[in-house]
This record gives sequence, C-alpha cells and structure tokens, in this order.
Amino acid sequence: MAYRNHTVKTIDFHTHIYPDHVAHSTVTAVCRRSGITASADGTLEGLKRSMAAAGIDLSVVAAVATKPEQVGSIQRWLADIRQPGIETLAAMHPADPLTLEQMGTLKRQGFRGFKLHPDYQDFFVDDPRMYPLYETVAEAGMFVLFHAGVDRGLPYPVHGTPKRLAAVLKAVPELCMVAAHLGGEDAYEETVECLLGKDVYLDTAFVLRQMPGTFRERILGEHPANRLLFASDSPWMDQGEELRFLLQLPFLTDSEKEKICFSNAARLLGLED
Repeated sequence: MAYRNHTVKTIDFHTHIYPDHVAHSTVTAVCRRSGITASADGTLEGLKRSMAAAGIDLSVVAAVATKPEQVGSIQRWLADIRQPGIETLAAMHPADPLTLEQMGTLKRQGFRGFKLHPDYQDFFVDDPRMYPLYETVAEAGMFVLFHAGVDRGLPYPVHGTPKRLAAVLKAVPELCMVAAHLGGEDAYEETVECLLGKDVYLDTAFVLRQMPGTFRERILGEHPANRLLFASDSPWMDQGEELRFLLQLPFLTDSEKEKICFSNAARLLGLED
C-alpha cells in the first residue's frame, strides 16, 4: 500500500544498499550484531520498492569504504547505480585521501559529497590530521556526511560525538558538514549544547521516532529549518513510517516541512534550477 497522501516532494538524504551478491549477508550480519530488524532487503530494487510505497521521490545512497583498497570498486558501483530517483555520495577513506583534482573529477561526474564513518574507518573526527582533508573537500565545493554518535553493534569509543564535530566546525568553518542522526544517537543533550543553532546540517536518520520527544521538539524546532534534512537510514528504518511521522509533527510549519523534506537536500545535491 502506498503512503503518498501528501503533497511534499521528498528526498531521503541517508539510505544504505549493497551489491546484490552481498546484500543478504550484510543485512543479516548488521541485524544480528545491532539488534535491528531491517525494513527492506538492502538491494537497489528493494530500495525502489520501499520508495514507491513510501512516496519518496529520491533517495541518497551512502556507502562506507572500511579499507582504502575498497574505494575504487565501491566508487565504480556507486557510479553505476546512479539513476533517476537514486543519488549517491562518493566513497573515500581517510587513510588514502583524495586530491583536489580527484574530487573535482567526481564533482564533474555529478557527485556532491562524501560519506565518512569515523567508527568503521577508525578516526576521530576532530583529529587535526583530518583537517587538511576537510579543507580540500571545502575547496572542492563538496560536503561530508558524517556518521555521528554511537553505531549499534560497534564497540566504543564513539569517534564522532557532537562535541568533536563542533570542534571540526570551529577549526574548518568553511567545510559543509552534515551530522547524521541529529548529531548522534543517545547524544541529544550534547547536540543541544554543541551543535544547536550552528552552521551544520543535521539529518533525522534512524533517531527521529526513537529519541525522547522533548529533545525532538527542541532540536527540530530550534535548529535552523534550512539546516535540517529528512533521512530514514533505510533499511534500518522504514521510509514510509519515518516520513509520515515527520509530516504529522505539530510544531513544524508546512514551509519548514518542505525545507526538511526537499529543498535543503536539493540545494546540497545541486538539483535546484
């Protein structure tokens, strides 16, 4: 059953899929170690079915290279699956950072940003050794989507806390940053203290329905509406349920919901006319 009974065009800014030959094993392994029940099968066709049911116009696929030698093959796959309704973020590993020229080539190919996962890629986001990479991304006119906060099933420490992300923002203010999971799952008080009102995008992936209502209302209600992004984290959350929940929030205006669901993401992805 389709959920499209709304008039807001919608971009899901944060989704995950995997090549068909590893999708089942990858989703099964993540579910086992995290205790999450997947809402889709982790394939491209599965994501398309989810989008059709949810009324999602475009999904952004984020993939993480856990080893530097994976970047090339992952990047080729990301380029291959880009199509109407599917955008992808470029792959990169901090241990082998791309040059400005390489980033420029990716941008000309249509990529607008990168996904970095500090826990899987084993770096603290505010390690000064990362700053030249961030500066290069900024110079290329691209953005970074950071996994933020805890990642269920992965061991501590948390490498990308709101406080550490705020330090990056202070050190490299020209970097366009997106902090996933509204600054970090189970780090909402720290998000309010360190990121609320700052020039950083926050996406709603995974935590929108999970977080305490007081923090949800404060973060979504007080952070600039043009710095908020609807995201589901599919297949770890159901796209339709996440979207319906966002659209019924009474403290957001229709204009704010349109920005969160579409125009902010369209601007970041270079889709605006």
